[in-house]
Amino acid sequence: MKKIALYILIILAAVSCREKYEYDQTLGLLSEYNVLSNGGGSTQVAVFSNTSWTVEMDREVSWASIDRFNGIKSGYLVFDYDVNYGRSRRVILIFKAGDKTLTLNMYQQAFLSDSNCEMTLDATSLDIPAAGASLDIPFTTNLVYNLDEMFLTLTYPEGQEPAAPWITLKSVEKDKVSIEIAPNTTGADRTANMKISHTDAGAYDSTEGDTIHSNTVTVVQPK
Repeated sequence: MKKIALYILIILAAVSCREKYEYDQTLGLLSEYNVLSNGGGSTQVAVFSNTSWTVEMDREVSWASIDRFNGIKSGYLVFDYDVNYGRSRRVILIFKAGDKTLTLNMYQQAFLSDSNCEMTLDATSLDIPAAGASLDIPFTTNLVYNLDEMFLTLTYPEGQEPAAPWITLKSVEKDKVSIEIAPNTTGADRTANMKISHTDAGAYDSTEGDTIHSNTVTVVQPK
């Protein structure tokens, strides 16, 4: 009889602790990181809360989505992600409840090593008229799953650093890079060296990635 009474007390204590935990938890997650395979799929993300909460991605990406943006009390959301045959990538889920904010790094593993990545611009130099121009440069890459994350890297000869960039990246597609060159109103000839670059997601528990570059294209514009 004493054993039964002790068992009942243990159960009641466990239930009491659970209820107290759930009641006191404004916002909680199981982890700060979630490592995803490069094969694509979906995963459930548990959210612990005793109130209403919201969730959003830190930026819009084409390879991932969530099935809800808010909830009331504890529950879960579904995170869907596409296959990745490129470099590692991540998106951050931002959860808010009351005055508390938590983040969850959704990190997707790479398929390609850096030595197997290709980014090649089919040009070595470009002569642009003083009036400026919009231009498509043929581009070859096997990082078609990372196109949204590519960016323009510009360097200038010493003494020609502009107050603001005069070359703008419009888009990167699997077969071309579109740029826009502003009119030259400086009164002097100018030159810039451009590359297409990509920074991967690094290690799952770090936001510092490794950056690789395409070949360099020299852009020359007269006054």
